[in-house]
Amino acid sequence: MKCPECQTENPEGSKFCGECGAKLERTCPNCNFSNPPQFKFCGECGHKLEEAAIGRIEAQIEAERKQVTVLFSDLSGYTAMSERLDPEEVREIMSQVFGEITSIVNKYDGSIQKFIGDAVVAFFGVPKAHEDDPVRAIRAAREIHSFVEAMSPRVEQRVGGSLSMHTGINTGLVVSGQVDQDGGTPGVLGDTINLASRLSDLAKTGEILVGSLTYQLGGGHFVFERLEPAQVKGKAGAVQVYKLLSTKEKPLTLHRTFGLRADLIGRKAELGQLQEAVQRLRQGKGGIFSICGDAGTGKT
Repeated sequence: MKCPECQTENPEGSKFCGECGAKLERTCPNCNFSNPPQFKFCGECGHKLEEAAIGRIEAQIEAERKQVTVLFSDLSGYTAMSERLDPEEVREIMSQVFGEITSIVNKYDGSIQKFIGDAVVAFFGVPKAHEDDPVRAIRAAREIHSFVEAMSPRVEQRVGGSLSMHTGINTGLVVSGQVDQDGGTPGVLGDTINLASRLSDLAKTGEILVGSLTYQLGGGHFVFERLEPAQVKGKAGAVQVYKLLSTKEKPLTLHRTFGLRADLIGRKAELGQLQEAVQRLRQGKGGIFSICGDAGTGKT
């Protein structure tokens, strides 16, 4: 029996790895059935086990302030489906939905934080950060909506209505820290998560609503409609909300495309080298530059 963590071969019947101490079973996130480590699909419900670990934030992340984009997406039609179908049928449909959502989020380097009933919470920026995390989150949301809409006709007669998603996306500062997956200790905290949930509640069937910072950072790639400021629970003042309409045919890849722009300061020597390289390139002399830095430090 091969350990899923360190790949060490262990005697049949072992419950823990003799090399690293890892548990020699794969618990299905859908039905909690214990499967042998070599199983790729749950022997009880057929859920894809390869996705079970996706979204588990590394257990030893040091506490730090990070900018994160939070996606909170909820399934419309779940209540009607639960009333008309047998629980086993509901679980089968939800396993398909959650399995595909996990694959989509993973595709854009996001992480599933948790599934709550008929809803999913995903992070973009923890543990892996990208300069375009808001754009990735919006693209993931669009694909999730498209998948559920495409799936809906196949189950409408059984369900008695259509299935669709409504989503809220918000970007802001959070505090990330150590995660206790077994104990349920949250690894990321902050009002950014709460507002994403409120935006999801405000969204109508099929809508994707985003907060102000997500709108600013994603405005170069998508077309939005500015809605009336909304009063949401937990906020003293009204919150500005934007509804996603479509993808721009010719996206703007420059950052800070909204509002005032300031000159980059403190990089005269570096900019001078780049300008000289451009002049040499015009003379047929190439060169290579490596620009390194954390997300948000001005590399673009």
